[in-house]
Amino acid sequence: MKKIQTTLAIVLAFYLAPATAQQAWTKEKGAYYTQLGGSFLRSSRLLNGLADPLPLNRDITDITVQFYGEYGITNKITVSGQIPFKLLNAANTVGVEGVQDGSLSAFSNIQTAVTARLYNKNGYVVSAKTGLSLPTAKFQEKTGLRSGFDALSVSPSLLAGLGHAKFFTSAEVGYVVRNNGYSNRVFATWQIGKHVGKQKKLLPILSLDYMKSLSGGTFNDESGTTTGMYLNAQSYLSPGLKLGYKSTPKITLWLSIGGGVGNVTKNIAASPGLSFSISYQNK
Repeated sequence: MKKIQTTLAIVLAFYLAPATAQQAWTKEKGAYYTQLGGSFLRSSRLLNGLADPLPLNRDITDITVQFYGEYGITNKITVSGQIPFKLLNAANTVGVEGVQDGSLSAFSNIQTAVTARLYNKNGYVVSAKTGLSLPTAKFQEKTGLRSGFDALSVSPSLLAGLGHAKFFTSAEVGYVVRNNGYSNRVFATWQIGKHVGKQKKLLPILSLDYMKSLSGGTFNDESGTTTGMYLNAQSYLSPGLKLGYKSTPKITLWLSIGGGVGNVTKNIAASPGLSFSISYQNK
């Protein structure tokens, strides 16, 4: 039986990701969506694809605050971006050579993307997307704390969705090209959601996220291996749940939880966690 573990990288990729981020639908011209969220995580073990995670022999704390936004340039083209900021801390380090306790406050990888709708008929939609992740993160050698990947990344992907009167579902598959010796990646996501209740204020969304680093990377993680954060070679499979509550027609409150399948998830720091966020859209 597969063992489910909550993981740090799953939280980074999933908890703060807006419900619209993985959807194939584009915004109307002039329409926008914004979301502000935060999460708190603490880890002391590293998931390595085995039943029992490896101890890090230190406590790693990660507080993330992130802003995300989308804007419809035309009815078929949407631009998006996200700005994450991290407050990191390493404490209670015992028996780990070359690192010490300390903290780091810095931006993670600032990202932007352009999504173009290719097909839209009878509820079916297909879009193409190109994402760009900037090397805006910081690394602190003495503590091993890293706020993001030290690489410029380009990620082309293809998205498909179906909007139905009773539910919606969408999927995305893509490839991530990274420089600075980082290995390239492949990824796939899927989600399905449905408004419930007479007033349709509650929106649960089930999702599944997959990411795998390919071979060939030469980047040296250095003391970053003592934290399990943003390592060169990582992989995960993450089932998750998002709950949205529409407090007004334009404002939605979000709660997100997720986890990683233990024997697929590798080089990821294990950590339970939740994220909360609030979104606003003008249409």
